[in-house]
Amino acid sequence: MQQVKKTTGKTPDDLKNAPTLPIELEHAWEAFNLLTEFSYTEIFNFMAVTKRDLETWEVEAIVKLAKYREVTPTWPLK
Repeated sequence: MQQVKKTTGKTPDDLKNAPTLPIELEHAWEAFNLLTEFSYTEIFNFMAVTKRDLETWEVEAIVKLAKYREVTPTWPLK
C-alpha cells in the first residue's frame, strides 16, 4: 500500500484506517522483524547478543506470531 501512495500521491483507505502499534510494543515488533528463526533458543541468543531484554509474554507472542509470518492476509481482515 505504501507503493500505491508513492505512485498515486494518495493514501488508500486501508492505509488510513490501519491500526497503529503502541510505542510500548515497538521493541518487541522490531525484534520479531530482525529474527529469522523463532525458537526460544534463538530468541534468547538474540537478546544476549543485542542486549535487548524482552518480557516473557513478549517472547511467547513472538513465537506465536511467527506461525503467521509467511501467511498472506486476505482482505478485508476479519
